[in-house]
Amino acid sequence: MNGMSNVDISAIVSELKPIIEGSWIRNIYQLKDVFLFKLRSPEYGNATLLVELGRRIHLTGYQRPKPRLPGNFCMTLRKYLRNRRIAEIRQYDFDRLVIIDIGLPEDRYSVIIEFFGDGNIILLDSELKIFVARHYLKMKDRNILPKREFQFPPMRGADPREVDFDWFKSIISQSESDIVRTIARNLNIGGVYAEELCMRAGVDKNTPASSLSPQDLEKIFFALKGLIDSLKREEFNPKIALKNSDFISVDPFELRVYEGMQFRQFKSFNQAADEFYSAGEVFESEQKVSEVVESEIDRYQRMLEEQNAKIAKMEFSEKKYRKHGDLIYANLHLVSDLLETIVSARQKNHSWSEIEEKIKEASDKIPSAKIFESLDPKAAKLIVNIEGESVELDYRKSAVENANLFYNQAKKSASKAEGAKKAVQRTLKLIETAKETPPVEISTIQLVKKRKKKWYESYRWFKSSEDVLVLGGRDVKTNTTLYKKYMNSDDLFMHADFKGAPVVIIKKSEKPFSDKTLQEAAQFAVSFSRAWKSGWGQGDVYWVTSEQVSESPPSGEYLERGSFMVRGQRNYIRGASLKLAVGVMESDDEVIPIIGPPSAIEKQTKYFVIIKPGSVAKGKLAKQIKYQLLKKAPPEFEEKLNMITTNELENILPPGGGEISQNS
Repeated sequence: MNGMSNVDISAIVSELKPIIEGSWIRNIYQLKDVFLFKLRSPEYGNATLLVELGRRIHLTGYQRPKPRLPGNFCMTLRKYLRNRRIAEIRQYDFDRLVIIDIGLPEDRYSVIIEFFGDGNIILLDSELKIFVARHYLKMKDRNILPKREFQFPPMRGADPREVDFDWFKSIISQSESDIVRTIARNLNIGGVYAEELCMRAGVDKNTPASSLSPQDLEKIFFALKGLIDSLKREEFNPKIALKNSDFISVDPFELRVYEGMQFRQFKSFNQAADEFYSAGEVFESEQKVSEVVESEIDRYQRMLEEQNAKIAKMEFSEKKYRKHGDLIYANLHLVSDLLETIVSARQKNHSWSEIEEKIKEASDKIPSAKIFESLDPKAAKLIVNIEGESVELDYRKSAVENANLFYNQAKKSASKAEGAKKAVQRTLKLIETAKETPPVEISTIQLVKKRKKKWYESYRWFKSSEDVLVLGGRDVKTNTTLYKKYMNSDDLFMHADFKGAPVVIIKKSEKPFSDKTLQEAAQFAVSFSRAWKSGWGQGDVYWVTSEQVSESPPSGEYLERGSFMVRGQRNYIRGASLKLAVGVMESDDEVIPIIGPPSAIEKQTKYFVIIKPGSVAKGKLAKQIKYQLLKKAPPEFEEKLNMITTNELENILPPGGGEISQNS
C-alpha cells in the first residue's frame, strides 16, 4: 500500500477536525519528507500530527528521533507557524490534498499538503500567494513558484459525492474499457475502491462497462452512494487487513476486497493508520555522518571567510595608519605650522569660517597652507593632503602627538590581524579534522510507541522500596489539587518544616506505614523544597494524618493561597538528607524516567545516577545524567534509553539544578 486514498484522507480529516482545530502549534520537526507538528489543544491536550509527503497524514503516538540540525524549510515553517492556532483543516474537492488554515483571519497562513506524486507542502500567505514550498515545480497545468498565486491541481475525475445517476450511466455506457477501470478513471476514488464497489454490487470487475445491464448499473451506483453516505455520517469501522501476520492495508471500513484475510480492529482510523504506517517504520538513529560533516565544514568555511576578511581589513588599516604617521613626520614642520596657525587664530577669537577662508587665501604664498583641505570644528578634526593622501588630524594635539596616535592605531591593527591569523589556523585544523572523520555504520532503530502516562505522573512521584506511592506537588495549583482530589482519609500528609515546600502525600497501601517508607518520603519532601536550591545538606520534615490538615484558617485569621492549616501534634523526622537518584524503569516494554530516594530507586532499576544540590544548571545536568545512564546500560537497552529526551529528564529534576554525586 503506497499511501492514503481520497477516501482515507476524507475519513482522517473528519476525525482530525474536532481534535486539532483550535489547537496551538508548539513546534515543527522535519525528518526528510516526514513532518511532525507538535500541538497543544485546550480540550485534548498534547498531540502530534504526522505528515509524510505523497503518502499519509494522521496523529501519531510513536516517538521519533529529533534531527540535530533542522533544515531551512523547517525553520521557515517554525518562524511563521509556531505559537499560532489552527483555525480549520479540510480536504480539497475530495482530492488527495489537505488544507490547514492557521492564525487569525486578518493574519492567516494556509498550509497546502499534497499526497499525489512525490507530494509537497506549500505555505501560502494571507493573499493565497506561495510564501515557501518544499518543492518548487514547473508543470504543464500549473507552477509552484515563490510569490505566485497558488493554483490547485485540475480534478482527477469527478467528485463521487456530487455525481448523479444520469451522469454515471452516461459515462459507463460510453466506455470502451472494463467496469473497474472505467470507475477508477472517471471517479476520483482510486482503484481499490473501484474494485470494492464492484464487489458490493456483485458485478465482475472485468465486465465490459458498456455491456452492463441497467440493474447492474443501479447496484454499482447505490454501492457508491452507500460508501459516500458512510463517509459523510462518519460511520467508520477502522481495520488493518493482515496476511500471514503481514500488514496488507489499512482502511476506514472493512472492505470486501480483503475477504479471507485477518483483521485488527481499532477505535479510530487515526490509530489504525498510525499503527499501519509507523509500526514497521525505522529511522536512522543519527544523521548520516556525511551530512553532519558537510554542515560542520560549511560552518567552518563561513568562519574562515569572516576571519580572512578581518585580516585583510586589519592589514589595510595598519598600512594606512603607519603611512599617515610617516607622512606627518616627513612633513613635520608644515603640519606643525598649520596646527599652530589654527590654534593661534582661535585664541584671537577668529571664527572657524574666517580661519578656513584665510588659510585658503594663503595657499599660494605659505607652504603650510598648501596642505590644508578642510576643518570639522564639531569633531575637532583638521584634514590635510600630504603627497596626495588625505590625513585626518586632531587640531587639539601637536603634530608629533598626531603621528604617535597613528602609530598606536597601526600597532593595534597589527595585533588584531595576528589574532585573526591564529584563529584561521585553528579553523583550518577544525576543517581538516572534520574531513578526516571516519565513516561509521549508521544504525537504525525501530520506532517506540509513545507511552500513555499514568495519572500520577502529572505530579512529583516515586514508589518507596516497599511499593508505596508517594506524591508531591509541583506548584501552588498542584499542591491544592493533591490535597482536594487525591488525599484520602487513610493517607498521610507530609511537609518540610519551612514555608514554600511542596505538599507530599503518602498513599495508603495494604501494609501499615513503615519507618522505611516515612524516611524515604521525608528525603523526597525536603529534596524538592527550597533547601535543594539553597544547597543544604539536610532538613527537617513532619507528617500528620489527613484529618489534621485543613484549608480553613481559625476565625479571624487568613491563609495564603496554597497554604494549609495543620492542627494537633506533628511527627518530626529530623535531618532528612538531600540526595536523589535518577533512573530509568522498564514497564510493559516502555522506559520511564524516575526520581526518588536512592534506596527506593535501586529497588526498581539497575540503571540510575545519584545527584545532590550543586551549581550545574538543570539542562546541562539532564544531559550529564543521560550520558551516565547510557554508559551504564547494556547495548540492547540503549535504543530504548535514547527515546527518553533530556527535556523529560530535566522535567523531573528539583528546581535549581544540582550535580552528580561521586558515589553514583
